[in-house]
Amino acid sequence: MRIDKNLNRITFASSFKTYVMAKKKKSITFPTKDELFNAAIIALMNHLAVADPDSGSTTITWTRLNIPSAVYNALLALYGSTTTVNTWLYVYPLEKNKATRTDTLVTQKDTLKKKILAIIRSQRTILKATEKVTPSTLTPTDAKVFFIPEANPRTNSTESFRIADAAPLLSMHLVKHLEHVVDVHDPEAPKSTGLPEGVVFIWLMIYVGTVAPTAWTQFSHLKFCTKFRNISNFLAAQAKSDVWYTACYIGESGDMSNFSPFLHSTVAQTA
Repeated sequence: MRIDKNLNRITFASSFKTYVMAKKKKSITFPTKDELFNAAIIALMNHLAVADPDSGSTTITWTRLNIPSAVYNALLALYGSTTTVNTWLYVYPLEKNKATRTDTLVTQKDTLKKKILAIIRSQRTILKATEKVTPSTLTPTDAKVFFIPEANPRTNSTESFRIADAAPLLSMHLVKHLEHVVDVHDPEAPKSTGLPEGVVFIWLMIYVGTVAPTAWTQFSHLKFCTKFRNISNFLAAQAKSDVWYTACYIGESGDMSNFSPFLHSTVAQTA
């Protein structure tokens, strides 16, 4: 991928250059902060429910990874749906909204997250051990959604980081009248508000539609940014529309990373 000097136009080449740079190894854990946890669990559950094209198998991911059905079903029950009470997808949006937040919802949210994390952490331990014994058991996406680092990391001068293997993580900081405030995080340093080393800027993209997108190519350019928090504004005619966001890193040589899991929200109209 090359980006022209005035950033008004993007042209894609048939192949990408690999950008490699020295980087200190960081500890990676599954996010626990509410906003990051929400984005991460949605990405994980979406991945587990389908076959990963990178695996070369048509087997659904949770089965391919040999996750016991009792464990997956327990995780699925806690994750739930937007219409199933006392499940994550039902409780979290209500608890995050000040207008609907109650002490009961806060307690439910904390309890659900604790139970979900207990399952995920146990499976991460098993998958990490399996990958170390049998390399390539995990696809890059498996490792990304479980926040599992490389089993046999490079060390000293050979330790490196490939822009192409990285991806940011998005979360919705705030939903206001005809406005979204979207945060972009480095999964390897969730508390950082700066760009990862070697990243020049973030390419934030948007998709507005009635059917969920399935590929980043369906998205339109929103902005190139260097800040982790960004505002997305809408017209009155777009109120109540469904919106999805995705983002990728752009490296110093113009290389493009993987795209983040898609983040969904709705345009609010409160005025």
